[in-house]
Amino acid sequence: MWSLIKNANIFAPEPLETHDLLVVGNQIAAIGNDLSLPSYINGQVYDLKGNYLVPGFIDAHVHICGGGGEAGPSSRTPEVQLSQLTQAGITTVVGCLGTDSLSRSMEGLLVKANALEEEGLTCYVYSGGYQADRMVFDNLRKDLVLIDKVIGAGEIAISDHRSAQPQISELERLAAGARVGGMLGHKAGIVHIHLGEGKRGLSPIWRIVEDTEIPITQFMPTHINRKEKLLKEGVEFLKAGGTIDLTAGCDDFEPHLHVPFVLNTLYEQGLLNDRVTVTSDGNGSLPQYNEAGALVGMGIGSVHVLWRDVREAINEYKIPLEIVLPTITSNPARILKLKGKGMIRQGYDGDLVALTDDLRIDKVWARGKIMIRDRTPVVFGMFETSLASHLQTVETPRLVKGRILSNTH
Repeated sequence: MWSLIKNANIFAPEPLETHDLLVVGNQIAAIGNDLSLPSYINGQVYDLKGNYLVPGFIDAHVHICGGGGEAGPSSRTPEVQLSQLTQAGITTVVGCLGTDSLSRSMEGLLVKANALEEEGLTCYVYSGGYQADRMVFDNLRKDLVLIDKVIGAGEIAISDHRSAQPQISELERLAAGARVGGMLGHKAGIVHIHLGEGKRGLSPIWRIVEDTEIPITQFMPTHINRKEKLLKEGVEFLKAGGTIDLTAGCDDFEPHLHVPFVLNTLYEQGLLNDRVTVTSDGNGSLPQYNEAGALVGMGIGSVHVLWRDVREAINEYKIPLEIVLPTITSNPARILKLKGKGMIRQGYDGDLVALTDDLRIDKVWARGKIMIRDRTPVVFGMFETSLASHLQTVETPRLVKGRILSNTH
């Protein structure tokens, strides 16, 4: 399978002087000017007419086999479907377990990851869940060394009433297992930490960093923009050399905690560096609690908010594309050690997104295969139908307090 992309404004994620790109099989074979297909090859040519070509997006936090359950069995969220991801420009996804690690299992997570791979994407998983008790083997090191798709531990919950309330010593052992398992398995061994609204914030992680030999880079705390106090802690964590992950689509947060605003704040402070990532929390539940801790509303996360929020940061705050694009491409690829991902380079996987001049997703290639053409899916999951996929648009609604709220502005 040969594909030639012509006349593109390539951001790799840095801007390139060249405008043509050749994909052979599942990899980028050449980048240059005035490229052409060999006369004996019957390949596909795509003329982007000066529009943007960027790396495929990496969403490092998606509940691929569903999540939720905080309001009982009927509140379990559904599995993510292939065209939901591809329409969002996502070509690499990392799956995780959440609150419910009983009806959702590591075995189920791995099978779903394999299913998405069969359908054309690249998929990895974290081992654990909120309770840090759902490993495939009897310890995290074995999962990291013996299971190719496991790249770290997560989504381990702290500072949250739904967590297992782990002691510092338990978190230390988990982080140590992740580090050694990562070394032995040639993986990142990241500990992907879910941060709730609890008063402890990042303090358990700070304790481990200060009191042990485990480096700050072993941790990837997420939902850091959940609260103002937590965001301030996150900025200090970033300044100290740590990684922070922002959660997109949190439209019910205060405006100054929305991803576009936070990205701009970091940019203005010179802190929007290669240790900042953005994820969607797609297909996870969005429970809402009152001050007494009672559940008062429930929603579902959408993967479409990933590019929506990054695009808004570019359009509204005028952050250069090459500065903000790495948060969903090269940054997660480097942090999670995803080989051949996150950049447009010769020899890298053919994961690409073509954007219109107003930065809307127009075409998507995953491992060299066209998945979205002219904003329309051309490849579906086995049990998706054209009608169902048509309904899964960027306007995907969510249900909160028994009423429909838009996931978009």
